Amino acid sequence: MSRRPSTAAAKAPDLCACGLLGDLPRRFLDGRDLDLLEPLRFALPGDVDTLTAPASRALDRGPVAAALRRRNERYGHADAARLAEALADRDTLVVITGQQCGLGAGPLFTLTKAAACTLWAEELTRRGRPAVPLFWMASEDHDYAEVARAYFPPAGASALTLGDDPAPLRPVGDRPLGSAAEGLLDRVVEAAPSEDYRRRIEDCRQHLRPDRCFTESFARLMIRFLGDRCPLLVDSQLPALKSASAPVLSRLIERRDAVDRALGEAAAELERRNIRLPVRSRSGEAPLFLIGDGERRRVVWDANGGYRLRGGGSGTLEELADTLNREPEALSPGVLARPAVQDAVFGAALNILGPGELAYMTQARALYEALDVPAPTITLRPQVLLLGAREGRWLERLEEEGIDLAHVLSRPDELDRRLAARQELGFIAAARAKVDAAMDDLAAGHDAIDPSLAGPWSKTGANLRRALDQFERRVVAAAARRDDVLKGRIDRLRAHCLPNGHLQEREFTSLHCLASYGSQLVRRLSSIDLDPRRLQPLAMGASGPRDTATPGEETA
Repeated sequence: MSRRPSTAAAKAPDLCACGLLGDLPRRFLDGRDLDLLEPLRFALPGDVDTLTAPASRALDRGPVAAALRRRNERYGHADAARLAEALADRDTLVVITGQQCGLGAGPLFTLTKAAACTLWAEELTRRGRPAVPLFWMASEDHDYAEVARAYFPPAGASALTLGDDPAPLRPVGDRPLGSAAEGLLDRVVEAAPSEDYRRRIEDCRQHLRPDRCFTESFARLMIRFLGDRCPLLVDSQLPALKSASAPVLSRLIERRDAVDRALGEAAAELERRNIRLPVRSRSGEAPLFLIGDGERRRVVWDANGGYRLRGGGSGTLEELADTLNREPEALSPGVLARPAVQDAVFGAALNILGPGELAYMTQARALYEALDVPAPTITLRPQVLLLGAREGRWLERLEEEGIDLAHVLSRPDELDRRLAARQELGFIAAARAKVDAAMDDLAAGHDAIDPSLAGPWSKTGANLRRALDQFERRVVAAAARRDDVLKGRIDRLRAHCLPNGHLQEREFTSLHCLASYGSQLVRRLSSIDLDPRRLQPLAMGASGPRDTATPGEETA
């Protein structure tokens, strides 16, 4: 599948060449080590016609679909009824993605994931294979530090946070934002760079009230931003979903030894290939949590045939199974079990993952066969870069100087070398040639006098070359700084693209991006290319009459 790229997309930098993708995603994009994902199948957009969903016709998704319709209508999703009806149809393919319920709708890549999910479903439907997009909201996680931060560049160089975690083991989804949310928004409004930015933030304040829980706030913002292009939102704590998950969690308990063994074998294979484990766990630690008294604690299998909880508590397997039967909402899958549980319920045809998620699937894959869950196809999400009118002008001027976006995103030492190449630095190579010749003469001379001097000379020669390399780097860096205007433009553009040293979409909060660009951003995201190999620059021009509206006003 290929969508016509925009002018900016045609210049999209290769993420692998720029060193902006991790080791495992690079391998899979190159078609290497795909056996590490089996039985999952890794696909690119061109493989759209190969997608299958062998489990979908055997699933009764009706009860979950009905519950999702009611919940999404409560969130304000205008298209909830149509999406839920499609989900209930056993012939409908499911395309799914997800993320934690971050403050301000989380980082920008959250919107990119949701947009890609809808685009994949639409493309399948156009090809005569009806599909529905789902977005899994990981509301059971208790990583408060992850969801309670938001980066709004106008308000400072660091992310704003809601403070320390008052209840580290409590699932974040049903926790209220608290009074700190008001103070955070006040800081953002005070620092607003324009009246439009300030108004868009204020228009969303109702969804960030102190009494709003993280899941509710996240869901309402996603729908406000994306409107009828928002996937059907799936709260992982939804009672109907918990009931539908019970059979596969029951198998996880019954087959605990097989599950433990399968995860151990997957981890051992990664270590055998010198690949760092994305998720580390000890033998006997279940990919399962028990939620009680407001706390989510990991289950650890006991050698005596029972279980215990991290931090205190224990019981028999019969008691755990009984809890699952009576209160399915009390059991929660861990990160390695969540994909199999999700696909057991929905029979997904395609799971859209981020680079980190793609890496941990090398371990999570083991549970599909262990739990008799048909494996879906997985793919890597596309990645985008927002360039406003000002950044677009900077890039145009740099391109006139022979510096493109890929150069700006490259490693600092590589960028310095390119800039230094504009200076007359031939003297370095000439001097190095002379030094190398002199060192060869010294080596020949000492060898003729006393061959035993070879050892000391080896160390001396290595030190000389190291010192010369270090000095050359300093000369190159100094040469790169000589054109202050050019270097200043590059530094400003690089800071915009890689804030805090990370890709923009991992740092900029979705609410900031929508406040900056309005509904224009949703339109750009709605036509992105799904190719995950390139970073797609989205040209965000100056706001026109349509773009002055709050996003949801046009799309909801």
